[in-house]
Amino acid sequence: MHRLRPKNVMAFLPSRDFQLSSRFYEDIGFTKTGATDNAAQFMLDEYGFWLQDYYVETWAANTMLCLYVEDIQAWVRHLDSLDLPHRYGGVAKVLSPPHAQEGGIMMQFCDPAGVLWHVREV
Repeated sequence: MHRLRPKNVMAFLPSRDFQLSSRFYEDIGFTKTGATDNAAQFMLDEYGFWLQDYYVETWAANTMLCLYVEDIQAWVRHLDSLDLPHRYGGVAKVLSPPHAQEGGIMMQFCDPAGVLWHVREV
């Protein structure tokens, strides 16, 4: 089974406006590390995803990711400092402040396409 051991798993995320979503992910701390004609890879340390220049509303509305962090309050301060609703016309925003959920502390935000991110302190 050693040969079947994964090195990484990366999701593909939709974008309604590819340039806006790319800027959003760079603003929140991801780095664009690669690109094709219709997609870009974004990384935060060794974790990341592919952002596609492709959008289907039902797909975007049903996509969720969970970002596990050491310090959720640092993320709260960072996201608040970006003033997401103003910067992104109300489409990208923090949906809930940190709260107890499922045995941990979580918060949620959404990107410009409506992709839901859960941020969970571990």
